[in-house]
Amino acid sequence: MKNKPKSSEGKGIKLDYKKMVKDIYKLVGTDFAMDMDMKCLPHSKPYTQEEANKMAGIIGQIFSISHCYYCTACQGKYKL
Repeated sequence: MKNKPKSSEGKGIKLDYKKMVKDIYKLVGTDFAMDMDMKCLPHSKPYTQEEANKMAGIIGQIFSISHCYYCTACQGKYKL
């Protein structure tokens, strides 16, 4: 069984999860995100390279937000 990474909860650090979710929603609750979701439907045009690059940037931003859950060095932005 893999070891689960230690979270901030065991260290007494409280994070503002509501702010984290709001920040993620700002990235995914857009018309662009909906358009990209619609391209998953059958018979849709494939993603362009430009769209793929933009999506990669958004995924990277989402990762940096969710990364704060496990990384105490990065939690300053979301610490209560």
